[in-house]
Amino acid sequence: MPKKIILGCLCAIVLSLNAHAFVRYTEKVQTKLRDVNITGFVDYAPFGAVEHPGEPLLGRFDSIWKPMILQIQKENNLKISYDLKQKYYENLVQKVRRGEIDLILGAYHETELYRGLELIFPSIINNPVTVFMLPNRISDVKSTDDLKKLKGVRLEKEVYSDFVEQQLQEYNIEKIDTPYNLFEKLFTKQADYILISQYAGLIEAYKLGLREQISISKQALWNIPLFIGISKISPHRKLLAQKLTHYAKEQKNRDAIKELLIKTINDIGKKYEGVVPPTFVTDTPTEETSEQ
Repeated sequence: MPKKIILGCLCAIVLSLNAHAFVRYTEKVQTKLRDVNITGFVDYAPFGAVEHPGEPLLGRFDSIWKPMILQIQKENNLKISYDLKQKYYENLVQKVRRGEIDLILGAYHETELYRGLELIFPSIINNPVTVFMLPNRISDVKSTDDLKKLKGVRLEKEVYSDFVEQQLQEYNIEKIDTPYNLFEKLFTKQADYILISQYAGLIEAYKLGLREQISISKQALWNIPLFIGISKISPHRKLLAQKLTHYAKEQKNRDAIKELLIKTINDIGKKYEGVVPPTFVTDTPTEETSEQ
């Protein structure tokens, strides 16, 4: 057999072996899972909530962002885990900043709390901040200036952007610890209105059986864009930023998230149908007390 033919056969064998090795290497790289750790709101449905904040093993995490995460996970071979071991949202944000968590579902632009995070543009969903009032009082408010003359209450745990917080300095608003106590203040006339996220507020009203007893302002005071934040020292920062930006730019994806948000609120409304609302008692002096 001529030397050229032998040499050609050897080259073909070598190239075939190299190609086979490359295919096996490529398959190995493609099947390698990337561990991505995610966090978010722990008590702020529909954006994020666990059944037992601070003890995630006792209940699953629910969020309107989850379909997005599942799609990104499937397309990019990610192994997703959720870090919700802190009861307070602010502590989880700090863990993202330190690189202990890769990504957070829910963050505001130009807000000190999120300094050092990379936010994904555009925003996929907004968080409208509105006013809940008793039906016979809602017509009293024609503008935000009218609210400044009244007494308001808000949830202590609810996080807004720095811009909104600055604006709220002009209002007379007391922070309240729980949704129950929030509505109690309204129904016992200790407050004229509740300032709250429209979506989160609706859910809390449904849970307490109070949805039909409150009116909501037709116009949101602020409609705050809610972003996804990525740790700048995450080893997956580039991949996550690229994939999530592409996802966020698709109108169909934003529409799907909004549809899920509406469905989530409606489902919660149906779940709590028939709940007997609390009977809030106004502290009024008795005749005996008045005589004294």
